[in-house]
Amino acid sequence: MPAAGLTLRGGACTIRAPWVWFEGGSPGSGVPATVNKSYCDKCGDLVPTTRSVRDGKVYLVKDCPKCGANETYLSSSADRHLTKRNQDPGFEYQGCQVECVDCAHHRSPTYAFVDVTNRCNLNCPMCADGVAWHGFEFDPPLEHFERIFQHLSIFEPLPTIALFGGEPTVRNDLPEIVALARKYGLRTRVLTNGLRLANEEYCRQIVESRAHLLVSYDGGRPTCYDKLRGSAKVLEMKKRAIENLNKMPRARVSYVTCLAWGLNHKDLPELLRFYHDQRRILHGVYLMPLVQTWHEQEFEYQPERMTTEDVEQLLADCFPGYKVKFLSLGVASHFKTISKYLGREALPYYGTHPNCESFYLLVSDGEKYLPIDHYLRTSLPQFADDLLLLEKRLTARDERWAKSALGRFGRAVGLARMAALFGLMRVVRRHFVFGRAFKGKGLGKLWHALATLARAPFGSFSKTRLKHMTVQSALRVIILPLEDDPILETERLERCPSVHVYFDPPDGRFHYIPVCSWRKHNKRVLKELADYYNAQPPKAEAPAEAPAAK
Repeated sequence: MPAAGLTLRGGACTIRAPWVWFEGGSPGSGVPATVNKSYCDKCGDLVPTTRSVRDGKVYLVKDCPKCGANETYLSSSADRHLTKRNQDPGFEYQGCQVECVDCAHHRSPTYAFVDVTNRCNLNCPMCADGVAWHGFEFDPPLEHFERIFQHLSIFEPLPTIALFGGEPTVRNDLPEIVALARKYGLRTRVLTNGLRLANEEYCRQIVESRAHLLVSYDGGRPTCYDKLRGSAKVLEMKKRAIENLNKMPRARVSYVTCLAWGLNHKDLPELLRFYHDQRRILHGVYLMPLVQTWHEQEFEYQPERMTTEDVEQLLADCFPGYKVKFLSLGVASHFKTISKYLGREALPYYGTHPNCESFYLLVSDGEKYLPIDHYLRTSLPQFADDLLLLEKRLTARDERWAKSALGRFGRAVGLARMAALFGLMRVVRRHFVFGRAFKGKGLGKLWHALATLARAPFGSFSKTRLKHMTVQSALRVIILPLEDDPILETERLERCPSVHVYFDPPDGRFHYIPVCSWRKHNKRVLKELADYYNAQPPKAEAPAEAPAAK
């Protein structure tokens, strides 16, 4: 039997895109989606595209009226690719022509990138976001950010802000920009190469701003930095920055690691040990498979395409004996109702396309990271399937209870939360092997479990966990695909909750451009903004007073 959403065609398997995606995720539940499109590999026109499965791999087949059919290699594992695709809760497409600057129907952002500069203290040969490529400098005034943050503060839920560049830390007023965002209640992240954090005083200043730092770190191999960052000396500065971050009690860090065939693809075991050593300050890891987004005349390096599923397999190879299966990040972010009853916020990537970012969870036993599968009797996708069913039931129940006086009373006295937690425990019991979460063997394991239950309500759970449990901390692993033009798809862009946001003073509008199509527009957009602000006389008055932090 072919997988759902597939038809067999002459021994190859072709996904029935562009008509497979329906509102609600099934053919009987809505109107067929509009045609999925991608860029022709030969002429560059936007043309209809389908997915084709052949020899266990996935390809994007472009139906170009000028050039005929041509295809781009998309995934090294059809099994992993389709597992995530078949879990998709569904989406109602309206159609996308990649006219992102003037798009009027893009959904509200949940993760907003804000460009603060295009200057940088590195000159990475593969980068297309800096002054060298743009040919001008972009450094908007604080009022530019004030307008953006004030605008984003009206959304519910509030989006997470990611300050982007260039290199944000080259702006001396970066702490002020972070303070502006936080004044509007916005969770703020800073994407940085980390070089300026090698200065301990500056590192302390940025950490005290309470920004979450996403620091690029490609492993401990100097040759990798020489090739990708232009100098092997970069590694020594990053090491000093990491030492400084570990001195700071309030540091919140995620590492962004670019992986490339032949450079550092064999380094994941060493990287996992590094991440584990950093776990006091570490909140997540982003793994980015390198694809060529530059022209050959700009940078002679031409790596073989690395796909999302390649990185998934590289991580799985670090844990022999386990079937490490990833979720799509959209599914991992889908549990808004369950998160509400747990008193937590869902991940900010709700609605992401199933074949964009992927998600996995590692668990520290105090000595090393183990895959979450170590604690599961099923698999992470099977666990997620049951959670999706529970999420659907709880959401429907909340909607029913909100319409009746008895239901509103039940919610007020906590019955809704009790029922939700009971349902969640049933799902967890079905999938987890609880015995593996406690130290000891035999009767000793039972004693540790009873001691945890007895002491947890009356003392510090963190101390109880350290003494009695093998589960010490968790690490989110997210794979971020670098999308070049040949694999850019309109169905991904239309669903993207991660956007670059800017305010255009001449037209008085805020614009949202999906992060994966930003490369196609950023040079023109930032040039127009730079020209506008450079032409304005300096203002003496202070920015408008912001509301109190939420």
